[in-house]
Amino acid sequence: MKILHSFISIAVITFLFFAVSPTKGFACSCIPLGTVQDGVDGSSAVFSGKVVEIVDPNQNNKVQSSVDLVEVKFEVDQSWKGSKQSELIVYTERDSASCGFNFSLNEKYLVYANEVDGKLRVNLCSRTAELAAATEDVNKLGTGDKPVKDSSKHTKEEKKSESPENDSQLYIIFTALGIGLAVGLVVGFVMKGRRK
Repeated sequence: MKILHSFISIAVITFLFFAVSPTKGFACSCIPLGTVQDGVDGSSAVFSGKVVEIVDPNQNNKVQSSVDLVEVKFEVDQSWKGSKQSELIVYTERDSASCGFNFSLNEKYLVYANEVDGKLRVNLCSRTAELAAATEDVNKLGTGDKPVKDSSKHTKEEKKSESPENDSQLYIIFTALGIGLAVGLVVGFVMKGRRK
């Protein structure tokens, strides 16, 4: 009987030890990287460029999560797939524990990004790397396309420069109509008063 009590006590203590002990957190886990061509085929955009801005919208929040997205703006040098704009914005999780890629300001990278919900996303499991460490990829990719200046920016700037003229023309037209209406009402009241 004593042996059974001892056995049950040890079993209960062992169970409680494993049940109460904190569970381990697991870091980002990736499958092995494929070839450069696999990386290109599995990406929505492949480009090289310099990080010119990093925006963390939740930086000053008291509650933060490792999965919060950080916005990284690139000045693009070459493009092999996807957009050929001179500036691109990609998003990544804040922390590498959530597979976020840790970009540094003013550093150059070779970026493999995927479009998710209309945004280019980058993570640790892609072939994204500092440009200096990505010579094998760059050699296999060959010469990329040079980015084109974003014509939509120029169009917006032209529209902005045109809009003050259009606004002033509309202002003159509505002012003239307002004055004409006011004069018409005054003349109408005067004529009505003379008839009496």
